[in-house]
Amino acid sequence: MTRTGAFGAEVAAFQVILRTWLQLMQSVLDRLVDVPREPLHEAEHRAYVAEAMDHHVSYFLAKSILALRDPAVALCPPRLSLLAKALLWIGGWQPTAALRLVPAGALSAEQASSLEAIRAVTRAAVAAVEKEMRRVQNDGLVRFMLAGRAAASAAAVAAAEKAAIGRMVARQWSVSVVADSLRMEVLRRVVALLSPLQAVDFLADVVRMEISMHQM
Repeated sequence: MTRTGAFGAEVAAFQVILRTWLQLMQSVLDRLVDVPREPLHEAEHRAYVAEAMDHHVSYFLAKSILALRDPAVALCPPRLSLLAKALLWIGGWQPTAALRLVPAGALSAEQASSLEAIRAVTRAAVAAVEKEMRRVQNDGLVRFMLAGRAAASAAAVAAAEKAAIGRMVARQWSVSVVADSLRMEVLRRVVALLSPLQAVDFLADVVRMEISMHQM
C-alpha cells in the first residue's frame, strides 16, 4: 500500500472510531441530561458519571493505538468543525477549556479552592506538554536536515531521512498520549471534587463540547 493509501486507510479508521464514540456519547449525554435531579437518585448520578468516564478512557485508548501507526491522524483529526479548529490542542480539547465548564457559582468554598489548585497544576502540565512537543518538532527537523549529510548515495539519503521522520513520529505519538492522559486526568480530578449531581452537569457540558467540535 502506498503512503497516501495507508494514510487514507488510517483516516477512515479514525473516522469510524470517532463516529462510533460520538454516537455513544450522544446516548450518554441524553442520559446525563434526563436523569432525575433529586438526591434520592444519587446512585443513578454516580452510574452515569462512571459510564461517561469509561467511554472517555476507551476512546483515548483506541486513539492512542491508531496514533501509534500515524500520529498525524490523531493530532489533527479530519473533518473538524470551526469550534474544533479554535479549540484544538494536540489532537483534542485544551484541558483548561474543560475547567472553564465547571459551574463555579455552585461550588462551596472548599471546592472552589480545590478547583483553583487543579487549574494551577493543569496550566503547568499544559506548558510542559507544549514545551515537549516543540522540542520534538525542532529536534526532528534538525535530524531530518542532517540525516543525509554522511550518506554515500541517494538511496542512503532517503533511508536516513525516513529513519529521522520515523523517530520524530514515534516521539510525537508519545506526546499525544501524554496530552490525552492529561485530558483524562483533568476529568478525574474535577469529578472527584464535585458532588455526583454536579459531576453529571459538568460531564454533560464536556460531552456537548466534544460533540460540537465534530459537527460540521
